[in-house]
Amino acid sequence: MTPRELESHLQDLFEGQLEGEAFENLQEELKRNPEARETYREYLHLDHALRFRGKGVDLLNVVPMNEVNSRGQRKTIRNAGLVAVALITIGLIAMALILTRTPDPTLVFSTSPGTEFSISHNLSGEDAPDGQVLEPGSRMIVRSGTVELEFDSGVRAIVRGPADLTLQREDLLDIQNGVVWVIVPEQAIGFQVTTPDFLLTDLGTEFGILSEPNSLDEVHVFAGEVEVNHLNGLKIKELLKQGQARFADAEGRWQKTPLRRDHFLDELPKKKTEPAILVSEESSTQLAYQNDVSDSDLLHGLTATTTGWNFATGATPANLNDGIHGTSYDDFKEASVKTIAWTTVGATAEYHLGTGNGKGYDLTSIQSIADWNGAGFGNQAWTVEVKPMGGEYRILHTVNYHPLKTQPLDGGGATKVILTDQSGVLARGIESIKFTASHVAGSVANAFVWREIDAFGQPSS
Repeated sequence: MTPRELESHLQDLFEGQLEGEAFENLQEELKRNPEARETYREYLHLDHALRFRGKGVDLLNVVPMNEVNSRGQRKTIRNAGLVAVALITIGLIAMALILTRTPDPTLVFSTSPGTEFSISHNLSGEDAPDGQVLEPGSRMIVRSGTVELEFDSGVRAIVRGPADLTLQREDLLDIQNGVVWVIVPEQAIGFQVTTPDFLLTDLGTEFGILSEPNSLDEVHVFAGEVEVNHLNGLKIKELLKQGQARFADAEGRWQKTPLRRDHFLDELPKKKTEPAILVSEESSTQLAYQNDVSDSDLLHGLTATTTGWNFATGATPANLNDGIHGTSYDDFKEASVKTIAWTTVGATAEYHLGTGNGKGYDLTSIQSIADWNGAGFGNQAWTVEVKPMGGEYRILHTVNYHPLKTQPLDGGGATKVILTDQSGVLARGIESIKFTASHVAGSVANAFVWREIDAFGQPSS
């Protein structure tokens, strides 16, 4: 974008006339070009200065012209010189008006293509912030897409929608929900973030926050240290260091959870992204899905490599892929109770599918069934990862489905989740698949009872 095009776009932006493709082009230019961002700030400062002049507030102590003229009339011998001085003064005043810098905005933001958002401010009318700016009291709701926040203090954050956040003050960001990655430079140590579950105080670090409806808030520390204060129950405080991750349980304690950098973005996507994976979620009464388990899918007959499961009363992760749902709930002594797998937060089950025809397997769908008579164990929360032939694991999808009542503890039921893809194939050339149990908010020990996991597909051609 040429300097003339940039200036034209900025003028249209501040006049409220920039939209569509031109708006997205300006976004892209501001994201990649530091000089363009500096020009944007200068336009913003000039716009603020002109608004102050329009209100009659003279911040420059300009001498009125009638006073200059009267002085010139009293001393005609200096008339020509005074006229020259007046002209110079006017020129200097004009230059000062252009170059006068108001304080930098507290926060400026940019968005990825296709992002849908809305903003509201405490101030209204001409006093409201202009352009892509947030000031204390400003609230942003991101319906879809991704937003990059750049604080004047140097703090930088990437917010993935849907999200709801409010800038409380220059060093305090309130997140009601959203997936947020944050990096805090040394000069901004002490930056704070609040969620419905906790208050985080940065001690010079890089961290991520997961705050989603019907789920317990999580903190993942990638570098440095943070202090987290639980806001509910026992209100336990903890110091977290690099490599640690916690979720805030309902009792006010901090519980360990696997560190997951791949849940977070640290830069804006360069093109509009559409959700490829289609998720079918449904819930019902106990035993509603007992006839839906499969004994012919890709996982059936495989022995998983497992970690972290609850083996009480004969429960075992070997039952995840045995093709049996089971019908007993109330008597743990009955043999049929052994058809269940009982999770803990972070429990894993890894299945090696093999090479198929030498190129791995194409996955077409994944089905998960949870079921129990109470304690919230009929809900489900998990992450599935896939490993291509000769490659590394990557996250395919994360499920957080909690439609059943967790209190009272005798409230039971069943849930079923099916993952498919718009293209018909979830992942191609896969040799291994891994499931990690997450936390169910409000259930006993944040666990759930997994009845069955089925993965469908065929050898890659």
